Amino acid sequence: MKATEDKDKRKKEFMDELTGIYNRAGFYHFTRELLDQNPNMQFCLVYWNIRRFKVVNNLFGWERGDKILIHLADSMKEEFGGEIATYGRMERDNFICCLPFDVLSKGKWLRLGEVTYAMGDLDYHFSCCYGLYKIDDRKMSISVMGDRARIAMESVKDNYMCSYAWYNEEMWNSLVEEQSLSNDFKTAIAEKQFKVYYQPICEAVDGLVSGAEALVRWQHPARGLISPGVFIPLFEQNGYISILDRYVWNEVCKMLKGRMDAGKKVLPVSINVSRIEFYNHHLCEDIYNIVTKNGVPIDLIKIEITETAYADNPVQVQEAVNKFHEYGFVVLMDDFGSGYSSLNILKDLPIDTLKIDMKFLNGFETSEKATIILEAVVRMAKWMSLRVVAEGVEGRKEWEFLKSVECDLVQGFYFYKPMPESDYIALLDKTEIEERSFSKDEFEELENSIMNAFHRGDGVDNVLFYSMIGGMGVMEMTEDTLEILQVNRGYYEVLYGVAEDSDRNIRVLNKKIVEPEKSILMEQCKLAREKDCVQQVQLHHLLDEKGNYKWLNVKLRFLGSCGKRSMYSFVIDDIDEMKKLEKERYLFDYSAALLKVFDKVYRLDYETGMAEVLHTSGSGYMQVGDKYAFLSFFHKYEDSIRWVDCSKEVVGIIENKTLLDAELEKSANGSYSISYQCTIGEIEERINVLFFKVEPRANEVTYLCCIKANVL
Repeated sequence: MKATEDKDKRKKEFMDELTGIYNRAGFYHFTRELLDQNPNMQFCLVYWNIRRFKVVNNLFGWERGDKILIHLADSMKEEFGGEIATYGRMERDNFICCLPFDVLSKGKWLRLGEVTYAMGDLDYHFSCCYGLYKIDDRKMSISVMGDRARIAMESVKDNYMCSYAWYNEEMWNSLVEEQSLSNDFKTAIAEKQFKVYYQPICEAVDGLVSGAEALVRWQHPARGLISPGVFIPLFEQNGYISILDRYVWNEVCKMLKGRMDAGKKVLPVSINVSRIEFYNHHLCEDIYNIVTKNGVPIDLIKIEITETAYADNPVQVQEAVNKFHEYGFVVLMDDFGSGYSSLNILKDLPIDTLKIDMKFLNGFETSEKATIILEAVVRMAKWMSLRVVAEGVEGRKEWEFLKSVECDLVQGFYFYKPMPESDYIALLDKTEIEERSFSKDEFEELENSIMNAFHRGDGVDNVLFYSMIGGMGVMEMTEDTLEILQVNRGYYEVLYGVAEDSDRNIRVLNKKIVEPEKSILMEQCKLAREKDCVQQVQLHHLLDEKGNYKWLNVKLRFLGSCGKRSMYSFVIDDIDEMKKLEKERYLFDYSAALLKVFDKVYRLDYETGMAEVLHTSGSGYMQVGDKYAFLSFFHKYEDSIRWVDCSKEVVGIIENKTLLDAELEKSANGSYSISYQCTIGEIEERINVLFFKVEPRANEVTYLCCIKANVL
């Protein structure tokens, strides 16, 4: 009798009641026994999670969700029941197993992650993400091993192009970095290191500012400006997002109240609400209290929620939107069209405005389907009395199309980038200037005033303009010419790095601007005059006859005209570093997309002979940022390489950029491929390699190499 009771007690202690496999305690206990009983066998941990399982529960109910968990557990029993292995359910939809490395290398465990479950007459498919940890130190606690596998899983949880990753120390370092940021949070809040940025929202019909969206940046004293893409997900995980959100909401209200008290112009501001906030039943009251406590009218604050928030928590979001409306707030749905629930939102959620990201319809200029979809969304919103904001607008053609389909509002870099509060206030303070047409005498007087202001004399105005920080000047445009009339000292500093025009080889004044910059700038000048607002454009400016270039951001404002002559002030900024970052981002996104097919993507530098890992699926020991000498690779391992469908002569082609260019030129799709077999440890693999080049920005070429390894 006592033996039976002990057995029942042990089962209750170590077994998961729902699935019938080990629980957390049971897995830790029996995995330790497994390792101790098999000291000479190499083991690995696999930790996996069902992606977006909360959606499953919300769509089909907890009972159906439990059946899926039981189904997955039964699949583990069937797959690993005959192996030297342990497996269990850690919590909710998180599972773990300990397998011999040779079992893992067969890859059969991956099929467990593609869960197909029949509900009625339909089959529903769910996918998992995995973290893998190779057990090297058996003295380490099973709990810590599991944590490392979980950390690896978390690294690919939101990456649908990659289902698993091996744990490496970089992941641990990243976790330490996240902990460091978490530790700095309270000080950052107290010292107001978090800065509210504002990105204007404009009327689509004329581009005039009608409001703004409040965003947050972290100006860290040691790390500099930290992107919200780094700290927002972290703070959503650790709960700090609630404090940060309320900090931002308060700062926005203080800005609006300060301008109201000063009798200055105010426009509505949209505040973002994190998806995590909707688990707080007092969310609506909190925002209402913050707004009213600061003495700000309700109609000056708009609420932005994301489609992801609705997907994760539809019932609470719907209740919150209704409550916001009771208080008088306007509610916007951000990122509309990015998730599964788009049509459900229109049917079930009483929102007031849709925000559509133009990235959702990349390439709309060349895709008839994209334009049809975008126009249909706008029309549908009109029928439902919803306003539409197109965000991410980056070009004139996009704007013209949006106007043609009667989109209400636009937002994006084409109009304004997110700006600090001081710049946004300056924008609001700017008075509307009517276009001025001067007589000949008045125009000459304007011209003389400008020359005097920039002239290096002793007067206060002269010193102020000529010595002002940043490059600025004035140019004149006729029907077919554009000429620089005057510049300040900062102009030479930005372009040439010298304090003034002491170098006689640098000719600037009275120099006519030539193509291709002439046409670009003249177009912006015309827009500045027509719209009577600042226009800006980025130029890859040729500095000298040696072929040196510099990226510049040029802002233009119309000053006045006389007959066919018109005058414009301009400001230039050096954006070389920013363009370099854009190039890296382009390569990052490009190479990330390639992981749908390949295991690794490398950038080849023929000047240094090094290959850098841009992206990896997690297989193998090389990680993102690692480099190796690719020019000597095949010579170093030639004894263990067997060429497939090609000969050893391909090495000479790969190592010679000129020869590789010739092969790429001959190829119908601009690529060059090779295949070889090699032995890595005890595993025989066939390696397929594809070489090609991309142009991340004008006149710059990057060579990429993609690897796909298949176990034989």
